[in-house]
Amino acid sequence: MKKIFAIAIAAVMTASTASAQFYVAPSQREVKPKADPKDFNPSWFVNPQVGIQLPNTPGMGDLVKPVISLNVGRNITHIASARIGIEGANSQVYNEFTSKQRTFKYFTTSADAMVNICNCFNYAERPINFFLIAGVGLNWSGMETTNSSHFSPNVRLGGLLEWRTSKNFALNLEYRADNTNDQFNGRLESGTHDWYTSLLFGISLVLPDAKPIIQKEDNSAEIAALNDQINRLRAENAELRNRKPEVVTKTVEVEKKVTEKVERIAVLPYVFFDCAKTNINKQQAANVKAIADYLKSNKDTKVTITGYASPEGNPEINQKLSEERAKSVAKMLVEKYGIDEDRITTAAGGATSDILPEADLNRVCVSVAK
Repeated sequence: MKKIFAIAIAAVMTASTASAQFYVAPSQREVKPKADPKDFNPSWFVNPQVGIQLPNTPGMGDLVKPVISLNVGRNITHIASARIGIEGANSQVYNEFTSKQRTFKYFTTSADAMVNICNCFNYAERPINFFLIAGVGLNWSGMETTNSSHFSPNVRLGGLLEWRTSKNFALNLEYRADNTNDQFNGRLESGTHDWYTSLLFGISLVLPDAKPIIQKEDNSAEIAALNDQINRLRAENAELRNRKPEVVTKTVEVEKKVTEKVERIAVLPYVFFDCAKTNINKQQAANVKAIADYLKSNKDTKVTITGYASPEGNPEINQKLSEERAKSVAKMLVEKYGIDEDRITTAAGGATSDILPEADLNRVCVSVAK
């Protein structure tokens, strides 16, 4: 037993020394944003292990034997993982009456729950993590028993130290204790439970789930240009309103056109969409809110939302996209901002290149208030 603890302590010190070699002074570290558990990416892993096993029952001494193990599992959340595994090789029993050791084959299957203790307190993508392990399983032993059964239940407790060396590869050191009944070694007459400890070194092949890559367009330049146009039209409208009475009759029609243009472009901003998408991203949601604010401030105003698609691609698909985009804007106005459905009309303009000069910008919804 002392040998196992000595090996475990030496392995932990080795891992700590290796980690210290990569120490970087705080002033030289790259400042990263605080990790968010919502950004955790689940993953599958395959974990072969080799090590040593020592039975610990009355009458058994230094009966160390090699053991191999294979686990397959999943990191479900940043805290919880689960795995199933099989291990086995040879074990030994000591007969106190004949003073002889006897070797027998055994196999253990187990289902284990694992808890990442480090992430329980502070989630981070750290290279070194420690897991507590608890599991249940079933043993098969080659030892003869008085009831002719070679199977016995198994309960497991342990801990695993993991060193993630890269995105897809990790080293680990595991120490665990397995408890089973006397049927495991064939000594049913003793009336006590058998248990054995194992120290294993292993590698893990980690396979993170694929994340969809969403490519977002930067529309900041177009939005800035529209805001400039809004300010210019507002200034023109204010100038027309402040002219002397004798020229008012000549400018009524111009003022009406400018006012309509301001309401269509300035007050109700465009809502742009990603290629082949109908969902409203976070950046464009601000424009939908601006439309909602205008409608709340003008209770008698109704709005027509017309969706468009860029000219490339299949006409039928583009027509459908334009229809769904208009409905997406209307849905957000109704469900998120409480705008009455009776005040909203949607239309589908299909593919066009007439709204804005760049083809990509015509993936848009244009809102006109009356």
